[in-house]
Amino acid sequence: MKQKTITLTMVAILAPMLIIPSKDDSNYNILKLIVLLVAGMALLMLLLASYKTLTLDKKDIIILIFMGLVFISAFLSSNIKLSILGEENRYEGLLMFATYIIIYLCSKKYFKYKNISVFINIMFLVSMAIGILGIVQQYVNNMKLYPIFSKGICGTFGNSNFFGSFISLVLPISIAIFILNGSKRCFILSLVMFFNMISSGTRSAWLAFAVIGLLGLIYLIKQRNKKYFLRTFILLILFVIIFTYLLNGFNFIIKKIRNTNEAKQENEITIVQVEQTKTFTEMKIDIMKSEIEQAKETGSFNKMGSGRIEIWKLTLKLIAKKPIFGCGPDNLWEGLVEHCTKETYEYANRTQVAIDKAHNEYLQIAATIGTPALICYLIFITIILLPKMKLFLKDNKTFIICLSIISYMVQAFFNISTIGVAPLFWMMLGLIDNKEFMSNFNNI
Repeated sequence: MKQKTITLTMVAILAPMLIIPSKDDSNYNILKLIVLLVAGMALLMLLLASYKTLTLDKKDIIILIFMGLVFISAFLSSNIKLSILGEENRYEGLLMFATYIIIYLCSKKYFKYKNISVFINIMFLVSMAIGILGIVQQYVNNMKLYPIFSKGICGTFGNSNFFGSFISLVLPISIAIFILNGSKRCFILSLVMFFNMISSGTRSAWLAFAVIGLLGLIYLIKQRNKKYFLRTFILLILFVIIFTYLLNGFNFIIKKIRNTNEAKQENEITIVQVEQTKTFTEMKIDIMKSEIEQAKETGSFNKMGSGRIEIWKLTLKLIAKKPIFGCGPDNLWEGLVEHCTKETYEYANRTQVAIDKAHNEYLQIAATIGTPALICYLIFITIILLPKMKLFLKDNKTFIICLSIISYMVQAFFNISTIGVAPLFWMMLGLIDNKEFMSNFNNI
């Protein structure tokens, strides 16, 4: 059991952190792939070695049925090799799904720490290191040295949307632990992750934050604890300051305060500079406004969400043509080309973008693995979370873990699964059902 815990801890550390800062987009995720496949194989061997004591409940059976559907889908696809290994830099083929499920099973049955605060400290350091890198990316241009770090605020994920997925898992936990336990470390981490969430411009993470904020408010009202309200108020004030700063809101305030002619001239220069060099956050907000205005003028919502609506429509057409086993894991582009040829090429020619992901994890599963697989996946998550809902507003530790899982699931409606974050999500699905972990979680 100790070996399984160590292996899972290494996955939690290395999966989000490892990246090759290459000068192009090729294979920057190859280290994540190698670590996950090696760890998955090691965990599988350890699982098989303890098969005599291994018991399966209905959740395990459902997810194994899901794995069976992934297997069938992969070997029925038009590109079997791609369905097994996955698209370059995506790598979410058959082998990766098997790794996720093994991580879930081992996290649920064998993950044990005598002092859970050790694991929490490790994850705090990992998250803080990635968060600090994200802040550095806001101010330092690495394009000449490391182009992969210059695609917005992306941390160690090579893409701001992937960083948003990570933030959606970490931020709810750090906020909840600070408010409920008064942890100073989690207070700092909350500020760092909120800064990155806003500066990265990941709108799916913004939506997830709004949802967990609403759930958090309900929890606070239910608890009626003055300390919780005070900590929440402090955090909200600082969040507003960070948000205002990132939107260049302080320039307006400074302009009102300064009175000298020299100061006025400086402000005029500053305002011109701000207009010429907008922050990444401002650009994202401008894009949202432009999309809304365009939708009002044309009556078409296809351009909304950076073109996600149009991608979803194409994906739904593919699902209608391949409803049972899909087109094969991580095989979306090939499936669209084969079954929705005209519409796919029209989109690619117009946007110069190949659709290799549906930008919706649930549609991605349905299109590539099949609707029965999506049903299994949703049932699996439902029967994990549903019993916990009885304790959701009563028990702090259940609230914290559930909040993070819900946050990830919300952002998944507008984002894609990535091998730097998905292993952590599957691990959390296992940990929330790990009785020993949850009982020790009180000691953080």
